Amino acid sequence: MEVLTSKRFEFSAAHRYWNPEWSAEQNAAVFGKCTNPHGHGHNYVLEVTVAGEVDATTGMVINVTDLKRIVGAVLEQFDHKHLNEDTPWFRDSQPTTENIARVLWRLIEPELPAGVRLHRLRLYETDAIFAEYYGGATASFSRGYQFSAAHRLDSAALSPDENIALYGKCNNPRGHGHNYRFQVTVEGPIDESTGMVINLLDLDRAVQPILDELDHTHLDREHAFFRERPSTGENIVIYLWQRLSAALGSRLRWIKLWETPNNMFECGVREP
Repeated sequence: MEVLTSKRFEFSAAHRYWNPEWSAEQNAAVFGKCTNPHGHGHNYVLEVTVAGEVDATTGMVINVTDLKRIVGAVLEQFDHKHLNEDTPWFRDSQPTTENIARVLWRLIEPELPAGVRLHRLRLYETDAIFAEYYGGATASFSRGYQFSAAHRLDSAALSPDENIALYGKCNNPRGHGHNYRFQVTVEGPIDESTGMVINLLDLDRAVQPILDELDHTHLDREHAFFRERPSTGENIVIYLWQRLSAALGSRLRWIKLWETPNNMFECGVREP
């Protein structure tokens, strides 16, 4: 039986997005501030997940000390570097989160011991932006968003007493509120000209109308979708899925919604 083992690593690097075959105007339209000729930087967080059978003697898939040595040697080539100028891998490709993850895969995978396979790399550019790569022809890209809204949990199919018994304080007629956070994951091939699964600006444009619609509103009183059903986290994540699948099509893979730090709801076509 295979077991997954993960370990996190950090490195700091600068990068710049620029396609020399495009005009300055086209580069600015696609990459925005990332075209800054001096570059900009991030504290990257890399989560490495390996898979394998548990060794009967050690009780491990891999000794995490060995994994730290293997990944650390690779990341030494990236840490405190300007990725475009100080490394050989991004002379002809964009150092996007997706492409960095793909390069790291090629460097880490051959160094793993027999019986241990690389399952997934998840690379965080910021707390709200990350890419996942599984070694195949596609990658996934995720970005987080936030809106603040009020709501009341109440079902028209139940009596007042039944609603109070079911929802408790959340049935307060005047409502209550949350700072909702949600994460949108899209999947597809990495475009060779941009180095992206999806242009971040295009993803933001798809999400912004939903943020404009929901932020600082009362969900039940101002939105028809929630007049017909309780504004539970489950129904909110379904609403987000319906709206975003219409805008993003088959590239949309998964949505996670946090109502509170402890309550999370997810839906999609395939779990990341």
